[in-house]
Amino acid sequence: MLLGVLLSCAITNRITETPIDWGIASGEPKKASLADEIRALIETGTPPSLLRALDLLRNRDVADTELGRTLSAIAVSLFKSVYPALVAEMPQTDIPVSSPYAKILKDAEKGIYTPAPSSSQDFFEMLLPFIALLNERRSERLAVASPDIDRAMALNGKSVLPYYFKGIILERTGQKEQALALYVNAYQLSIECYPAGLAIARIYTSTGKQDSAVSLLTDLISRYPENWSIKRELAVLYYQTGNWSRAEPALAELLQRDPKDRELLLMRISVLIEQGKYIQAAPLLDAYGSLDNTNTTYLYLRARLQAEGYRNRDAALTFLRSILRINPSDPLANTYMAKLLIESDRESDRQEGETMLDMMLKDANPPNNVLELAVLVTMRRQNWSQAQMYNSKLLEIRRSVTDLSNEVLIQQGLKKFDQALLFAKELYDKDLFNEQNAYTYALSLINAGKREEARLIIDAKLNTVTQSTLKSKYFYLRSRMRTDEETVLNDLRSSLFEDPRNLDALIAMLEIYHRRKDERRAVYYLKQALSLSPDNPILQPYKKEYANQLN
Repeated sequence: MLLGVLLSCAITNRITETPIDWGIASGEPKKASLADEIRALIETGTPPSLLRALDLLRNRDVADTELGRTLSAIAVSLFKSVYPALVAEMPQTDIPVSSPYAKILKDAEKGIYTPAPSSSQDFFEMLLPFIALLNERRSERLAVASPDIDRAMALNGKSVLPYYFKGIILERTGQKEQALALYVNAYQLSIECYPAGLAIARIYTSTGKQDSAVSLLTDLISRYPENWSIKRELAVLYYQTGNWSRAEPALAELLQRDPKDRELLLMRISVLIEQGKYIQAAPLLDAYGSLDNTNTTYLYLRARLQAEGYRNRDAALTFLRSILRINPSDPLANTYMAKLLIESDRESDRQEGETMLDMMLKDANPPNNVLELAVLVTMRRQNWSQAQMYNSKLLEIRRSVTDLSNEVLIQQGLKKFDQALLFAKELYDKDLFNEQNAYTYALSLINAGKREEARLIIDAKLNTVTQSTLKSKYFYLRSRMRTDEETVLNDLRSSLFEDPRNLDALIAMLEIYHRRKDERRAVYYLKQALSLSPDNPILQPYKKEYANQLN
């Protein structure tokens, strides 16, 4: 209603100021005026429609009129607040103080919501105040805006903005299913409303539909290749789903733009540690430490670097204890500490770690990181049925790369090699560029009797892989396909040359020399294997047989 009054006044003045034909000549049916066209474009609320409205205002020489200044201010305010990641040349705005929207926009900038009068029939009067709440999380404040947004939706069902704004209200008040429907309405009206697409992907992710989220975000990136908010959402999704090979370059690109983004920096460090790239992770940890050396996630990653990169369990435990002094119930620190203690070669440490894990598993719904540890511990003990019980819960919740990798090993432990291959193929198809996934797939092919397919992958990887730990694994796999014991030994030696800590290769060497009754060499490899995995069930019979030599 307010804009209608403003338009009628402005049109009367406009005819004397500019030569624009407003379509109200005598004897002709009334046509949509330029002001109506611009208003309709702004109400549509997509980036192209807002830019087109500004273009018309500028090119038709009406931007400096009172009406033009009002419409420019509305268009610019909506563009900057709803689509902040888009870069476009925006005119300077100077909304007339007499404009009924001046106070609404000024209050919105301060985070003050101005409800529309109950008698209002003005779309902008109902919609613009919500700009104040775009970053609001308090449900009671969001609920106040809901009636106005509903009325705006009823006035103009072709605008993306009421659907998107209502979706925000519903999502942040815990009504995700209803929010998704509103976001989908906005996105179906125009795929140019990329924030609605981001919101759909966010809800997909939270409801376990990660593949759909990745597909949607990838499509958005193809249309907005320079949109940093979409790039960030996709990078975070790759990180959350454990897709390390895609997460790393995506995070690195974002950090080039803002090297001090602490959240992304910690994510990238975590990804590097997950991939075993400890040398690359170390300087980034130092860089983060110069910004904040008390952050518990930073201390946790320091502990992981010490334990996994430098094999210094005691230093890692020191970092973990510093976290627990800050927050005794920190789930990551407690779980990782239990893991390190369980892996210790000291019986007292192992008992302490197992006690910690048992306590955490008493929770009716243990958190994912506790289930992950339970899977690792039961797999190490080769209690495959129990491992499957824990891992099946993780697969139902999220079905991450780690969960699928573990399920492959569990199915192999249960001697269900065809099932293991199905999970390995799903893992491989998920990310064809992930080297660990390719290794898991090749191993599963061998176990399922598909040796020729496995050989093609192994031969190709041995010619291209440069990372020593991964190359070691492929030499081990090739040894499993040999029939002559000497060529088997040659491949195992190559495997251990690349990575002396390859447990599978050490156990294979032990078994060969045990069969040959070469006690000295068998004990040599047994000692190395036991130092890596003292509780490994495969090693226990050998440990008993060679007890005197070990002592």
